[in-house]
Amino acid sequence: MTKYKIGDRVKFMNETGGGIVREIVSPTMVKVETEDGFEVPYMTRDLIIITAETPAEKMFIEDSIKDIPSSTTEEEVLPQVSNDNPNISSLIIYPQDRKEEEFALYLAFAPQHQGMLITGELDIYLVNFSTFNVMFSVSLKGEKAFHHIASGSIPELSRYYLDTIDREQLDSWLNTNVQMIFTKDQTKKLLAPVSTDVRLRGNRFYKESAYQDSLFFTQKAFLYRLVELKNIPLMGELVEVVEKEDQEVTQTQAAEVIPNDEILKHKTKSGEAEVDMHIWELVSDHSSMSNKEMLDIQLSYLERCLESAISHNFHKVIFIHGVGTGKLKQEVQEVLEQYEGIYFRSASMAEYGVGATQVEIPENF
Repeated sequence: MTKYKIGDRVKFMNETGGGIVREIVSPTMVKVETEDGFEVPYMTRDLIIITAETPAEKMFIEDSIKDIPSSTTEEEVLPQVSNDNPNISSLIIYPQDRKEEEFALYLAFAPQHQGMLITGELDIYLVNFSTFNVMFSVSLKGEKAFHHIASGSIPELSRYYLDTIDREQLDSWLNTNVQMIFTKDQTKKLLAPVSTDVRLRGNRFYKESAYQDSLFFTQKAFLYRLVELKNIPLMGELVEVVEKEDQEVTQTQAAEVIPNDEILKHKTKSGEAEVDMHIWELVSDHSSMSNKEMLDIQLSYLERCLESAISHNFHKVIFIHGVGTGKLKQEVQEVLEQYEGIYFRSASMAEYGVGATQVEIPENF
């Protein structure tokens, strides 16, 4: 747990100067606003808190804080660490980015050294991108038993710091179980409890492309989506919103999370599928998108379809990426290289020219 809080005045151990703590990035990293007005991330081990021993010193520090302009506006609020639990920090997400159909929970791995993403320690978080409060329990799967790591509650639109590990400890996190219960003071829908088994491939953490910008962090992080809320079965739903003595409620039994069925849309025959990754096949209007935004959507869909194919025992998938500049094909192959136990090659030239890649999943044959 970090000993720093927003508003603390600090000085730098390895350089001259200091500033004000403006954001708790993680228990081992904070953002400091320097005297020239810039916010710079620092490891907490490289900072010293300036404490006021006398009334004069306290007045000096208070005046210094006032002199440093805040980089926030009335519409922007910096993440605040919970008074009850310093492991919890709020997400800064503007209302227009809070799309209910995209609500999900994530397991996140954020490298402490952003200049060298594939080396050094990783901060691990549970991210709650939803308007529900989530009670959770995280366990690591060992050879003979599950080992409990953490449990607690995450408020809506928040993240929960779980642990900091070095790369040698990464193997223990590749097989993880996360249990979740969703609650809200008032809601028309009661969501079923969720238990998700996380199976990660270790080589994915040694690809810089695996670490992406997101709404949830100021730094790049590897995100593993645990569950999308739209796929969680309902335990109960208020079907009539009218004033009367007895409100009608429908109920269902608790069930497992609806699996990722994306690949079924592209099924061509038993165990085989064909996925067209051209952007106009994935979104209704891409005219205002940047090249990066389009590429991110295409690669995200690639991973979603591939993981769905693996879980549904498909043994062959054709990904049609076209020719173009070759950028998409290159990125597709870099993603595929991160998956163990699959093989890929250029698809049949007679059928697809040079614009498609064939993926084979031997374990599903």
